[in-house]
Amino acid sequence: MINKPEWILHQPQTNPFLNFEFLNALMQSGSVKTETGWTPAFTRNDSGILMSFIKTHSYGEYIFDWGWAEAFEKYGIPYYPKLTSLLPFTPVTTQHFLMKSFDENLADALLKAHDDFFMKNDFSSTHFLFLTNAEIPLFQKNNYLIRESIQYHFFNPGYKSFEDFLSKLKSKKAKHIRTERSYDNLSIKRYTGDELTKEHADRMYQFYISTIVNKNSFDYLNAEFFELIFKNLSKNILYVEASQNNFPIAGSLFFYDSEKLYGRYWGSTSYVENLHFELCYYQGIDFCIENSIAVFEAGAQGEHKIARGFRPVRTYSAHKIKHPAFQNAIAEFIETEKVHVEQSILKLSEHLPFKNI
Repeated sequence: MINKPEWILHQPQTNPFLNFEFLNALMQSGSVKTETGWTPAFTRNDSGILMSFIKTHSYGEYIFDWGWAEAFEKYGIPYYPKLTSLLPFTPVTTQHFLMKSFDENLADALLKAHDDFFMKNDFSSTHFLFLTNAEIPLFQKNNYLIRESIQYHFFNPGYKSFEDFLSKLKSKKAKHIRTERSYDNLSIKRYTGDELTKEHADRMYQFYISTIVNKNSFDYLNAEFFELIFKNLSKNILYVEASQNNFPIAGSLFFYDSEKLYGRYWGSTSYVENLHFELCYYQGIDFCIENSIAVFEAGAQGEHKIARGFRPVRTYSAHKIKHPAFQNAIAEFIETEKVHVEQSILKLSEHLPFKNI
C-alpha cells in the first residue's frame, strides 16, 4: 500500500473515490486485502500512480467476466489470478492514472510498466474497468480490447425543484412518481457533513447487511469501513434515513462532489412499498436539484430506472488476454456485444418518460 503523502502528491481533485481516505478505509477495515482476493499491485513513478489489484475472483467488479473464466476452466487453463484496475466494489467511472491532470505520455509510461509486470508474471489477463473517455485512446494504442457496457444516469439541466423535473415528464409518468412518493407515518431525513454520526454509520451497516441477506450475496464491507468513511469522508457523504414512529427502518448511502452524486448502498429492516425508489432515486434527484449537481449515477444495472428519469449511457473497460486464442475469441465477443449495447440503448431510449422524446 502507498502512504498518504505519496497519494496526495498525485491525487486528482475530482471525485470522492479517489480521496486517499476512501481506499484507506477499504484497506484499514480489511475489506480489501490478500485474504479477500484483493492484493494491491500499484505501478508508480515520479509522475503518478496506476492502481491495480491481483484478483483471485471476479466479485466486486460490476463488469462481468464470469463467462470468460468458465471458458478458461473448460479448457483447463487457469483464469485466476488476474490483474484488475478499478476502485473496489465501486462501479464508477474514474481515472486510473493518479496524477494531478491526465497526461497521455506520462500515463503511457505507467501503462507500459504495468504491462511489463503483467507479462512477466503468471496472470491470465489484465482489466481496466470504468475508463474515462480521455483514457480510451491510450489503451487502444497499447492493444487493449475496448468493451462497452450500460449504466443509467440522471442529468440535471438546472431544474428548479422536483416538481419542475416532474413537469418535464409525460403526465402519466409524473403521476406514477407522485404516487410512489406518497407515504403515511413515514419520515425521511438527509444527513451530510458534521450532521453524520457513528450511530448513522452503524445503522447504515445494518441496513447494508439486510440487503446482503435478502439477495443472498456477499458482505464485502464490514462495520469498520462504514465507521471510517462516515468519520473521514463526511463532506462527501449523503446519508438518507427513513423512520416509522421515530424508529429508523431504512437507509441509503451516497457519495458526492460538486459535479456528481453517486448512489452506492441501501437497506431496510421493514418492508414499505416503493421505499427503495424513494431512498435510492428520488431523494438523490432531490439532492442534485437542491445543490445544482449536474449528474446522478445511481449504480450498476437497473432498467427500471428509465421510468424514473434516468437515461442509458455507455461505460467503457479495457482488456488484454495473454492467451492468443482467447484474446481473439474475446475480441469477437466484444464486437458482437457492442452491437447489442447499441441496440439496447436505442430501444431503452424509446421508453424515456420525458415529453417530446
